[in-house]
Amino acid sequence: MDEERLIPVSPRHAVLLSREYLAFIDTAPQRDYVVRTVAKRQVGAMTLMSGDLVIASAETRQAFPLAERYPLHFRKSYFPGQLHGETKDEFANHARASSLIDIPPPIGHTPNTFRSCLLPGHPYTRISPLGADPQTANIATAETLPLASAAGLWRLCEEALAKLMSLQQGGLAHGDAELHNFIVCPTPLELVLIDFEGSVDKDAVTEEAWEKRCTLDLEPLLREAVYLQCALGRQEGWLAKLSFERMPALLKYPDQFLRAIEQRQSVSG
Repeated sequence: MDEERLIPVSPRHAVLLSREYLAFIDTAPQRDYVVRTVAKRQVGAMTLMSGDLVIASAETRQAFPLAERYPLHFRKSYFPGQLHGETKDEFANHARASSLIDIPPPIGHTPNTFRSCLLPGHPYTRISPLGADPQTANIATAETLPLASAAGLWRLCEEALAKLMSLQQGGLAHGDAELHNFIVCPTPLELVLIDFEGSVDKDAVTEEAWEKRCTLDLEPLLREAVYLQCALGRQEGWLAKLSFERMPALLKYPDQFLRAIEQRQSVSG
């Protein structure tokens, strides 16, 4: 019997799974088998939501064709009696995003669960040293960031902006575009946007509400772009342009960041 085997978890990703789990892949268990809990939402001792990596049961595979293809996947479970968004809406939003920005499709949903492909990677916030509070603390961190690291993070942020703009041009705002909802997958190297629970349809809101939502979605990314330019100096392109235009709204002390970027520019020059 195989000690380990590569198991597809999305149209582009696979993970190496050890023998103890392969038996459940090849022969579906009676219930979803929880490999690991990766997220939990609680109020005090009360659990509202649990996010788990699971191996799909026979019933799950029969209900959702993609669970047969990707038996190892992510399952978000809302506990009965707890308020939450409609899982059918999250499924529809995710499916729409999949067609707009080429992310792995959702797998399925019930009234209290939502399933999506497993993404082998790390949230952007795990690989960036920036984002500290107070905001000005990020200047010193950026100034010691190696060039290769700063350049790599900048390229990822450019990719993230392109994805958010494509979503918005397609009439869908993410609704919670915090940087932990961008997953950096190494093989193949790409940035994948997740968690469409709070996504907003352009046709469902007023023009004013739509513009506000789109602006809010860009703020975490544009703030990161300002921090990175404290390491690199002022950059070109849409990411740099928008980050400078909106800097007064993004930062409490924008002048300190402007000076840091100008100093970096003069050193680089």
